[in-house]
Amino acid sequence: MRKTVLSLAGNFAKLLPDGFKQAIYRHPQFARSIRQVLNRAAPLGLTEVEVAAGGLAGARLYLDLQAEKYYWLGTYEPELQTAVADFVQSGDVVYDVGANIGFVTLLFARAVMERGRVYAFEPLPENQDRLRRNLELNRVQDWVEPVAAAVVDRQQVVEFLTGPSHKMGKVQGSAGHENMPYGAPIRVEGISLDEFAAETGRLPPDLIKLDIEGGEVLALPGMERLLRQVRPLVFLELHGPEAARTAWDTFSQAGYRICRMAAGYPEVGSLEQLDWKEYLVASPVQEQAE
Repeated sequence: MRKTVLSLAGNFAKLLPDGFKQAIYRHPQFARSIRQVLNRAAPLGLTEVEVAAGGLAGARLYLDLQAEKYYWLGTYEPELQTAVADFVQSGDVVYDVGANIGFVTLLFARAVMERGRVYAFEPLPENQDRLRRNLELNRVQDWVEPVAAAVVDRQQVVEFLTGPSHKMGKVQGSAGHENMPYGAPIRVEGISLDEFAAETGRLPPDLIKLDIEGGEVLALPGMERLLRQVRPLVFLELHGPEAARTAWDTFSQAGYRICRMAAGYPEVGSLEQLDWKEYLVASPVQEQAE
């Protein structure tokens, strides 16, 4: 019976249009009922599963189906999945900052293919382990390199606050989520993207993705040289007004246009138009002299 329920859920995820699936999440009571049914059917602990739908359909991941159904059903960050399909090309070099367990990393790996390169930055040891396992499971290690570090403003050892789940950790000094019940900090390596590109012999990025729970206030100042000289496209998730101001100032000074990660990618005209949480695409609009 349990396998039947999970099989039906996977088939529905393949068949239903994205708009319908997103509408389910806009009805919390209905979404909660579906989760309860699936939780009763889902096994405990990590399970190797095939992603049912979305941009990563057919990939295999080690997932906790009690808590990570959105990865399995392919409903995780639909706007980001669309942006990857719209902007990332074969042969591109991508810096995936905040790789977590590798769902988005694998989206990038599919898009850039063997001609490209993906550097996947993840500071938490538990996530690093599962990231590597998921990369090995999908045989992309030849062009995807995990980087065990937090991205900040300069090379240094930093304190990393662990949240109630593996998704919610952040570097000490990050913005947003101040009321989150964080556990004891751990010490991890920190590096700036400017240093990573200039001093380690790695390829410079065509695209940078930042999803680091408010750590953008630390990471953006550490990538200003890349923005001026290399001019990569940037996918960014904002967390709070401090992060919004840092992003607005950084991209404005670098000659970038900021657009919402939504249908048509509408341009954001001012800092005041940014909400507490935003998904953005920042693209260069003019050449910058050093």
